[in-house]
Parts: sequence; C-alpha cells; structure tokens
Amino acid sequence: MRLLAMLILVPVIVFGTDEADTVNWPGFRGDGSSLVNSDALPLTWNNEDGVAWRVDLAGFGQSSPVIWNGTVYVTSTGGEHKEHLYVEAFDLDSGKRQWIRELEASVTVEKVSKMISQGAPTPVAGPEGVTVFFESGDLVSLDTEGKVRWSRSLTEEYGPFKGGHGVGSSLVGVPGQLVLLIDHDGPSYLLCLDRKTGETAWRTEREARVSWTTPLYLDHPDGGRLLVSSNGSLEGFRLKDGERLWWIDGITKNTVASPSSDGRLVVMPSSNPKQSMAVRLGGKGELGEDHEVWRAESVVSSFPSPLLYHDMAFFINRAGTLLAQDMEDGRSLWKHRLPGETWASPIGAGDRVYVFCKNGKAAVLKPDKAKPVVLAENAIEIPEEEIVYGVAATQSAFVLRTGRELIRIGGSIGGETTD
Repeated sequence: MRLLAMLILVPVIVFGTDEADTVNWPGFRGDGSSLVNSDALPLTWNNEDGVAWRVDLAGFGQSSPVIWNGTVYVTSTGGEHKEHLYVEAFDLDSGKRQWIRELEASVTVEKVSKMISQGAPTPVAGPEGVTVFFESGDLVSLDTEGKVRWSRSLTEEYGPFKGGHGVGSSLVGVPGQLVLLIDHDGPSYLLCLDRKTGETAWRTEREARVSWTTPLYLDHPDGGRLLVSSNGSLEGFRLKDGERLWWIDGITKNTVASPSSDGRLVVMPSSNPKQSMAVRLGGKGELGEDHEVWRAESVVSSFPSPLLYHDMAFFINRAGTLLAQDMEDGRSLWKHRLPGETWASPIGAGDRVYVFCKNGKAAVLKPDKAKPVVLAENAIEIPEEEIVYGVAATQSAFVLRTGRELIRIGGSIGGETTD
C-alpha cells in the first residue's frame, strides 16, 4: 500500500476536560451494545443552545465517530474515484483538530455514489491509537499522533471486493485483537488479527454472500465469542481460533442491521417482517427450534441495529417508526413515529432512549412498556443534502457525524456547561 507524504500535525490545545467525558466509545455502537452508563446526557438542545461545536471534515464519509481518552477519530474519503482516504483526530472538549492523515487508496472505483459505501466502515480506537478500514481494502493502524504503525491491503492479499453497494462492515475490537467480516460476491471470510502488529491470527473462509453487517463480540470463559448475522444465517464463532460452533440457516434479509445481545439472548434483525428473532445463546452445530425464544410477527429493521434496554428490544423500520418488543416473548408493545427516517442506531442511557434521525431531528423517550413516553424532540440544522449517519456518546455529550461534519451536543467546552 502506498502512503502519501502528507501528515498535518496541528498543535494540541489542552482544555480542562470534564471528568464525566473520560468515558470511551471505542468502536461501532461503542462496545457493540449502544449503551452508556450515565444520567448526565442532555435532554434538550437546538441550534442556539446545546451545540458545543461543529467542525468540517476533510472528505465525505458514512462511518460513525469513535472516542478514546478525549480524542474523537473519524474517517472519510475524497476524490472523483475515492482515491484519497482521510483519518482525522479532534479534541473532544474543544473540537480543535489534533491531526489529519491522508492515505492513498490501493484500489479505486470508477463511479462514486452515496448509494455505494463511502468511508462507511467505523474504526476502532484504543490506548495505542486508532485502526481504520476502508472499502478499498486498506487496513491501517495509526498511533495517537497520526503516524502509521502498520498497514495492509486486503484486496491485494485476498482479492477485490465484489458487489453493487460496496463494503460496509466495521472493525470490531476484542482483547488484544481486531476482527473484520468481509462478506461479498467473491471469496468471503472472517478475519482476526493482532492489534499491535496487524499480523493474521486466523482467517475463516466463508461462502460468497453480500452483507454489510458487523460481528458482535461477547465475553466468554473460553476466551470470547463472535456472533455473526449475515445474509441467510446467524452464527457463533470461537474467538481464539475462528471455529464455527453453532448456526441457524434459512434466514432472509438479515443483510444490513447488526445483532445485539443482553448476554442471555442474541436478537437478530431483518428487513423481512417475520424474520427478526431472539435466540438463546449456547449450543453446538445447527440449532433447532428449541433455541429460538421468539420471532417477531411484524418487525422490520432497516439500517439501525436493535437496542436492547429495560427488558425491551427497540427496532427502527425504513419509514422511521420505532418498534418496541418485549424481550421475554417478542410481543409487540407499541409503535411510535419518529420525526424522520433514521440510519444511526439508537442509544440507551439512564432512563432514556435516544434516537437521532437523518434530518438532524432527535427523539428522547422513556423506555416504558406500557406506552411510548416522549420526553423531548430536538432539532439542529444540517445542510439539505446531508444526513446524520452515526453518533458516539460519552457520559455527558453526543458527537454526531454527517457526511462532511462532526457536531458535539451537550457537555462542556472550556469548563462552561453547554446544556
């Protein structure tokens, strides 16, 4: 992989970061649960009150931001053929850019479209820095100052990615390692590599299938488990060697939203109204009906992954309706029309569920089984051609990502409260 000789290091201006903002959001959906142990996140905000800062990004991207030790990392792409790959680091408290790294894509595309992934995979952050992955196949680890630690081109190693909408699966951080699912029209695989060196720990080959879901990691006495919901199947893998332990086949349209788990059950979303289900963890080989706890009757899951919170499973359909199901038996509890269509996965914190819509509007609800209790509806202005793709959270603030901008809502800046 070729790296352009461009590293812009902006002097870091240190502000007094709130102790409440030291909580990290290291990857896609934080730790994969979309949960924050906090009662301090803002309830209301608008353009004039509650927006701490807004910053423009170097390129366009669809990934979610990640946060580690007061630094926000985000990726984007640029150029007529997505030939430029950008990684940027911003100070969480002030919004000041700490550094930007531009990489040259090892593989380019003939046509760029917002319906084809553009900087879609979410990176993984940690004490050593950040590791990023792009749909060009470039997998790069950068330290906290933006210097390259190691890099690989998966398209050069394993072949080009094939499919009409590109690659959208995000990196997954696991203890000492990283995991990546590549399911496409060509030879597919589940890859595990060393976080420090980038060397392959194992690679499990898979049948060709097109999917944009991200695996879910769960702790286990035997060293961890990986749950993969992808175009036709739900599977459980052993982290230490990539062995497939159990599976359920015959599933349809589980290609975009990723699975969620409460440690007892795994909830698999689907855009087929009778395919979203909850499965009891454990077992070996092909699982039968005895492992299926419930199957929702009319739940459709679009881009957002389900949120499991307060013994409820929250799904969002393509029309922008929040669907609440009982975790015990999967029965429908209620439906609530959101103030817009939604791509970002909902977040649970304290006694609230936060949903950020594509149009800059947001709904805050109380997770009540009896009925939808709307605590607030908020809105910030975003350009008409932009949408909110993803969100990260600390204990007192959210960081939203549109195609070309980062926006911090809530918390404090320079020691002054913004909410």
